[in-house]
Amino acid sequence: EDRSPASHQDLLLVRCALAPLGTREGAESTKVICFDRVGEVIRLSPSKLSTTLGSFVAAELLGVRVLGLVATDGPTRVLRFILMQKEVTPTSVIGNAMRETIYPVPSFISTESSSIPQDEQSRHERVLTAASETSRLLNTGRILNESAATREAFFGIGGCKSSGQYEQRKCSYGVGDEFSCKLVFSGFIFSIIDSSPSELAVLSLHDIEAFASWNTLGKDYAKTKLTVGWIQLDNHCPNAPYPVAFSPSRGKNFDGNDIHGKPFSLKIPFLEVQVDVAPRHRTGIRVLSAAVIMRNLSIFLDLAFIMRVQRFLLGVQDNLIGAIGGTDWNFIDSQEVWEHPDIEGLIRQKIARGKDIGMKTIFIQRLSIMPCSVRLSVAPVRTLTKYQEQFEGKESSAIHAAVRKGDLLVGEGSGVIGVKLGSKNRTALAVVRGMMKSILVDALLRCDGASLNFEGVALWNHLSNKEQLTTYLGAHYLASLISNVPALLGSLAAFGNPVGLIRDLGDGMSDFVNEPMKGFKKSIQEMDPSFVMSGVARGTGSLARHTLGGVADSAAMLTETAAKNMAVLTLDRKYAQRRDRVMRLKNNRTRADFVGGFESGLLKLVHGILEGVTGVVSKPIRGAERNGVEGFAKGVGKGLLGLLVKPVIGATDAITDTLIGVKESVDGMNPQHDIETLQTQVRPRRALYGVDRAIRNYRLDDATAATIQARSRLGGEEYLSHVDMTQNVALMSVRKLLILSGNGEEVLLLPYKMITKVETHEGADRYSVKIYLKEPKPDGTDYEEVMCPNLKIADLLQKELSNVLS
Repeated sequence: EDRSPASHQDLLLVRCALAPLGTREGAESTKVICFDRVGEVIRLSPSKLSTTLGSFVAAELLGVRVLGLVATDGPTRVLRFILMQKEVTPTSVIGNAMRETIYPVPSFISTESSSIPQDEQSRHERVLTAASETSRLLNTGRILNESAATREAFFGIGGCKSSGQYEQRKCSYGVGDEFSCKLVFSGFIFSIIDSSPSELAVLSLHDIEAFASWNTLGKDYAKTKLTVGWIQLDNHCPNAPYPVAFSPSRGKNFDGNDIHGKPFSLKIPFLEVQVDVAPRHRTGIRVLSAAVIMRNLSIFLDLAFIMRVQRFLLGVQDNLIGAIGGTDWNFIDSQEVWEHPDIEGLIRQKIARGKDIGMKTIFIQRLSIMPCSVRLSVAPVRTLTKYQEQFEGKESSAIHAAVRKGDLLVGEGSGVIGVKLGSKNRTALAVVRGMMKSILVDALLRCDGASLNFEGVALWNHLSNKEQLTTYLGAHYLASLISNVPALLGSLAAFGNPVGLIRDLGDGMSDFVNEPMKGFKKSIQEMDPSFVMSGVARGTGSLARHTLGGVADSAAMLTETAAKNMAVLTLDRKYAQRRDRVMRLKNNRTRADFVGGFESGLLKLVHGILEGVTGVVSKPIRGAERNGVEGFAKGVGKGLLGLLVKPVIGATDAITDTLIGVKESVDGMNPQHDIETLQTQVRPRRALYGVDRAIRNYRLDDATAATIQARSRLGGEEYLSHVDMTQNVALMSVRKLLILSGNGEEVLLLPYKMITKVETHEGADRYSVKIYLKEPKPDGTDYEEVMCPNLKIADLLQKELSNVLS
């Protein structure tokens, strides 16, 4: 009972002897070796078997030892034995002779008897035969020295080669060289540009560390570890409802670094992957241990972004197939007729290849994939402005329009989801079908903060192959996804996000109970009852905030969904587009409150009434101008329908904005609220230069200027250059020059075709650039003068304008 527990090394000790431990020979030849460290050796002396072999044979074997060495066979520790030659010294001869006379036989060891059992006699015969063969090998010089014997025992070659050994290692003996490599990167940024060309997205990886260590002789595991501090995918499609499509969740782990310290970082890395590969086993089985830790993440998507990224990936796939000469590949949307495949031949080929490639066995000592949670939000697609449609191109604009109409093709074409481009509803039935598709798509593909929980994976001592492992992991995560379907449906905005409402109520009730308990404990510690009152106040306030905010948010989703669907029912696409382009209150940069929500709602109510009243007059007139009497009749129908529906939409929008204002006012009392909305893109969208949209090295100043240009009167035109004039900025598109003041006001707008030449003028503390015009202005002058703060900026502006004109 008083014994201490055995250590790890104690459990790995092994006793080795050349005779049974109950005999004198066994006791004298016993050595202890530990399996804890590869390379441990023992040397057993056959000369100590003098009782069995006789003094003459024992003396002849003084120059021989049985070497035992701890080695590895893949992940397995093995103890290999091999004969080695040892130099015979006078000391060893004298010691062997003296041992027979000085050391008596201990009492616990049985003395040899004349009546030897049958199994013992058999053992004696085998020992004598082995001693005779050993003596012959020694006399012929075929027993290796210690260095060579250790090498063969370590690698399992030569005299230690197993019958099942597949390959022989050709390495020189030694402890081996230990190598380790550590790579540290501040980050990588990948720009995704489609064929338009336009930048779709930016994938950024931050704080990357990669570590690897290995031994040249494969004595131990080869270890690799990869950590990624932050992964983010920015959505650069115009009018994207979410600027960031993918990023780590910044709830409890977020420490505010993107405000006060290092941007795009967490206290702990977002992704950690570690793989340890054991030395190759003689059976060819690959043995590994792996661990994957991924923190919770947030995904914010819209369907147009998904479709454009899918289109980009399919284009990359086509280019790769063409590059490798795979022009004979066909996809599911191909109209070519395929020949019937040779099923039997394919099966035979698969079996033959599987012996070498597909069916390689993997022994997984440990596979750990930690559970993670995904917060999913999907928003409806917003309509592009006329300038954005011109800049993005016809195909990209058609994708936005088709997705907004709900013209989706699931399971058709090369991608997972397709769209039907350029479709028009020419009949009444087609119009009704189009409305229902739009409403259905909006209902099923619009959710806010759906929490998807994926269980982890833990495999221990699992023997499998790559195909089986892939199937297992796929089935595991598919089952996890299916189990999240109720939470996904409960987060749809069409139902008012009841899961989010329940979550808010649960958080409020939890704080209502826990905060007073925390205050009570603190009051006991500090002997101050004020902590109890403070805890009650915090708990009650949290319950009120979560209850009122959750109900207001759920109701706002219902009214917003109703208003959007009613806008589809008006059959007035331009009205729906104008309404969609209006910046929603909850997407404003500044936090709204109840007053702001009420004001915004009141304006939308007035706007809805005006749209309905003016539509009664404008719609018939426009219909008659386009299609005569038939168009006039349709216009009257649309005008009367709008007169009934549009004021209702305005009233619904007013209720929505008011509810959003209530929610934001309540949530504004909580400083930790809505940390996920603090989404910042890594950088502005890339600038593409000239009519050909040339791609150059990324420059932040050009990207910022191109973004400003896209929101100005030059929107829709290709960016060319800019000049920062300190107080003002000069933007140059392929057709016009625009100078904006520091507050965004337009100072000068000139088409290049009106300019004849540009000159720099220097006066007394006055620098300017004179732009001479082809025709004089109304005041009689034939030039525009642009003031510059110094001569350097004036020369730069003159040079840029001259290059554009030339």
